[in-house]
Parts: sequence; structure tokens; C-alpha cells
Amino acid sequence: MLLSDMGASVVKVEQPGLGDYMRATPPTGKGASPVHAFVNRNKRSIGINLKTEEGRGVLRRLLKEADVFIEGFRPGAMKRLGFSFESAKQVNNRIVYCSISAYGQRSRLSSMPGHDINFQAMAGTLGYSVPPSVPQLQLSDMVSGSYAALAIVGALMKRQSAIYIDVPMVPSLLSWMVLPTASYLVTGHAPNEGDSLIFGSTPYYNIYQTSDEKFLAIAAIEDQFWHNLVAKIGAPELEGKRFGTPRERSEVGRRLTRIFASKRRDEWAQLLMEGETCATPVLSVDEALASEWAKANSMLVRVSGNGVVLNWPVRSRPRMREGAFTAAPTLGRDTDRVLASLGYNAKDTARLHKTGAVD
Repeated sequence: MLLSDMGASVVKVEQPGLGDYMRATPPTGKGASPVHAFVNRNKRSIGINLKTEEGRGVLRRLLKEADVFIEGFRPGAMKRLGFSFESAKQVNNRIVYCSISAYGQRSRLSSMPGHDINFQAMAGTLGYSVPPSVPQLQLSDMVSGSYAALAIVGALMKRQSAIYIDVPMVPSLLSWMVLPTASYLVTGHAPNEGDSLIFGSTPYYNIYQTSDEKFLAIAAIEDQFWHNLVAKIGAPELEGKRFGTPRERSEVGRRLTRIFASKRRDEWAQLLMEGETCATPVLSVDEALASEWAKANSMLVRVSGNGVVLNWPVRSRPRMREGAFTAAPTLGRDTDRVLASLGYNAKDTARLHKTGAVD
């Protein structure tokens, strides 16, 4: 998705009959999944049965014309199908070949199945709270996809021959755990809630409930922001009490809790957000999508068929991608057009359909 948003021509190779299981990811509307629509925009779809020799022939021809080959199977699966890196570079000696897997190609856990909640559990990102809760963000998918896109662009910039890229999802997510890991390396134990600034040990970097049972996020770390905050909330006596013993910090926290509970969230937001205080309301998804900043950045964009997807957030001039976003494809929507671009004539295409090599 990231590469296609930047202008890459992406052909998604899918299993005939079933295709990408993401098409059934809830919630669904009118028989389609918005999740699938979001992450498969701008792509073309071709159904290929890689268990047939003719199907493998189609993929080899695709591979020969491609700059990048991305696969997301467990280690060994592509080799069994005849499309390992070693095999692929025999077809295209300048291919950038990227494998995305749970634990990478060398771990003994590499053959285990799993999904995002498993990968987050293994990377340590579910250990912030006790008990752990089901994550609302599919971080391992997002992080590894971002690393893959970045590594592919870097490889394309400097390749002189075929390049292999191994993107492990769990280690990718662990690499983002910069502050927790730094805390562990210094203290010798995993950080818990209340252990340090980023884990809620300070009153000036915390979340507070308001009178309407909503929440404010406060991050008045620097002197000037703390000064502005206590002045705006009518508690100048807290000016010199930002630091102190754990007991003193708890007292300041209780004072702020009482103060913020006295007004509605949006009243506080109106008072504080323009006052250089590093205070913001905690928004729900619908509130974020309807916000001024989301509209200013065009975070929702229409695609063909009147669908709506989350937009690519980066702006560039001139644009990296030409033309508007296109809708996610149905399974095999572009099979015939892709085959034609590879040199297959109408007779060849009809035969491939008849034998079940393509869908």
C-alpha cells in the first residue's frame, strides 16, 4: 500500500477461489470489507494457481518484468513453490526480493503460525498494563510493512544486482520499543506503570478524567508549558511543585485530578489548547476523523465507486503518484489485462482460465 501510494504499479497475486482472506475482515458492508479496501487501494489483482506449472509460468513472466517481489509466507513456503530468492534471481538478476515473516528466516519459531496479537505479545508491547488488553492497533503489521517499504526504496536506490530483504515482524516491533528498552538496560528490570515519566510517574505527563467522564492528555514537561498550565487552570501555587518526592508528586496529581474533574473535556480543551500548555483532549476515532486537523490534511479520500479510504498522510510537490487513488480490486479483476501486458494473447489467456492456472 505504501509503495503504491508513492506511485508504484502493484500487482497482487492471489489464490484462485479464495483470494486474500482480508476481504472477509469485519466490519463488512454490502459484502465488502473496508479494511481490505483501505490497504489494497491502487493495486491490480491477478489470480494464479501456483500449484500448476502453467500458473508458475505466469508468475515467472511477472517476475521477469518486475523490480520488486514481496512475499508474506512462512519461511520455506516460497521455496516449495519454486520461487525462493535463489530461483527468483535466476529469472531476474536485478530483482529486489522482500520476505515478511513473523520471526525472520533464521529463528526456530519461524515455522509457527500467528497473528498480530501473538506478535505484540512476543515483542513486549502488551506488557504495559496489568492485565494486558487486546490491542486496538495492529502494530506488528504496520511496523513491518513500513520497514519493508523503506528497505525496498533503499534497495532500489543502490542495487546493482539482485537484493534479498528479510523483514521480521516481531523484531521490527521490538525495535520501536526504544524508551522501555532503554529503561530496562539502565535499571535492570522491565518498566511498569508509574516507573518513569512515560509510564505515568509524574503529574505533568499524564491523563486526567473530566466532569463528563472524558479525558485530557497533559504533557507539560518543559518549564514554560507547566507555568502556562497551572496559570490557566487557576492553580499558581503548583508552579514550584512540578518535581519532588513520590509523595509530593502524588499530592500534585490528586490536586490536578480534582481540578480537571470540575469541567467538561471540551471546556478544558478550549481553554488550554491555544495557551501553550501541551494539553489536548483524548479523542475517539470518530472525533479524530471529524477534527479540523484531519480535514486540513484530507485524511479521508474518495476512490472509484464512491468508496472512502484513509489517505496517504505525506504531501510532496510534485506528487509522487500520478492520478487519484483507485479502489481495491476484486479477486482476479485485472487478470486478463495483466496477462495481455505480459504478452499472452486471447487464445493463451482462454486456455489458462480453462485449465485453472489463473482466475
